[in-house]
Formats: sequence, structure tokens, C-alpha cells
Amino acid sequence: MVTNNINRSDLPKIYNIVQNAMTLYPKELVIAALRDFFSTDSFYHYVHDPWGFPKTPDLTDVPLEAGFSDNITTRLFIGEAYRFDVIYYPGIFVRHGGSTSVPISFNREAYCVQWGNMVFQDGYGNIKTFPVPEHFILAGAWEGTINIDIKARDLRARDDLVDLVSLLFVDVAFNDLVKSGLLVKGVTSGSPTESQDRNDWVFQQTVSLQVRSEWRREIPVANVIDMIQFSVDFQRTDPPPSGPIALNLSIQTNKTILDLINAL
Repeated sequence: MVTNNINRSDLPKIYNIVQNAMTLYPKELVIAALRDFFSTDSFYHYVHDPWGFPKTPDLTDVPLEAGFSDNITTRLFIGEAYRFDVIYYPGIFVRHGGSTSVPISFNREAYCVQWGNMVFQDGYGNIKTFPVPEHFILAGAWEGTINIDIKARDLRARDDLVDLVSLLFVDVAFNDLVKSGLLVKGVTSGSPTESQDRNDWVFQQTVSLQVRSEWRREIPVANVIDMIQFSVDFQRTDPPPSGPIALNLSIQTNKTILDLINAL
């Protein structure tokens, strides 16, 4: 599952925002899941062009069976909107229906600390692991709706696509979306409608996904605390005659002439 979710702004880096799946990322995840799903079908076969967009070439003099067993054209449009001033059916259009901020705790997980490990090893091979604070955490959640509009020239195609899309997000792609940071809490379909399009009819229906995602900030401890001091004592645990002397451990004593006189 591949998305085009790339941060072009410097603000996430400046404010240590490591996750903010509110509008763009969930919508692109849903589009990617739909495209991967229908690209394996033979009848509603989805094909993309070299730039990743739906492949909708000029169909003049193209055989009616094009797209069944080849990649000449896509037989299903999947996207947010048409790229050109053209109409292509059947089509699946993904739109974001709004989100609401939902706290996951009273204080937005403030004062929680993400810990890491710092390993020390002396010259004798003794290893000691220290837990070290790495980040202060702030986190919350978004809950909202993603609407999937399905449009087709015939009733059977519309009903087929509604059934397939609904099952995709109820079960087939559920775990993959959770791993990607998007939870589909529920799937509902609206009433079917028909509208006249030039000299023909377009049959439509909307599938709505109730989704939940999260935002998270990880503020480095180094930005807040100047120094964390550790005190480590090294000593040999075996009798001196049996073990080798660690080469990287040495004790040096510097004495001045005044020290020697005072020692008399």
C-alpha cells in the first residue's frame, strides 16, 4: 500500500510532530487500498499510468474488451476527482467528510516519557544497561468520516461496487489499515440515487467510513534537559591472577614535589 503523503512543510519537524493523520493521510490510505484491491480484478480492473494516476486514454477505435486481460486502459476510475475535463464510468470518488478532535486522556498524554536504553561495557566485558529518557510525549486522536461516492451507468455495476467496497473496509483491508495508523470503526451505505447525465442516467450511492486516527508529538529530552549525569563504577569480579588486565582501563596518579615533601 503506497501513498503520496509527503510533508512539504517544515513545521512538523520544527514542532516535533511525528504523526498527524487527520485529513490527507487517511484519504490517501483509502484511495491506495481501493486501487490495490481492484487492480487484482479482471472485470472491474484498475490500471494506473506511469505517474500513478488512473490510466484513462482516448478510447477511440479501442476494442470493447480492452482492459480485461491487458493494461490498455483502466476499467474503473478511482481517485478524488477527475484529472481532466472528462467523465469516466464506473468511478469511485473519495472525499473527506470532516473530523473531530478526541482526547485519549485528560492531559493529552502530557508528562509521559518514552524511554530508551544506553549500554556501557567495560574492558572486562561487563555490560550494564541504563534506561534513559528520550522523548516527552503529547498525543491525541481524530475521529471523522470518509465518504466514497460510487457512480456507474448501470444498476448492477453500482450495486456490485457498493458490496465490494464495503467488504474491503470491513474485513479485507482492515488489518493493513490499522497497521498504517487508520482504524475503520464502521461502514454504512446511503440510499441509492439516480441523476440524468446528458442523454443517459448515472446511478450513484455513497459508502461512508467512520474512521479513527491519531496525532503524536515527541519532544526530545535534549531540547529541555541540558545534561543527565551517570556514575558508573567498574571493578574486576575475578581474582587478579586468573583474569587479563583490561587494556582500556588505567589509573593514573599525578604527584607534585609538594605532595612528596608532605608525605615525608
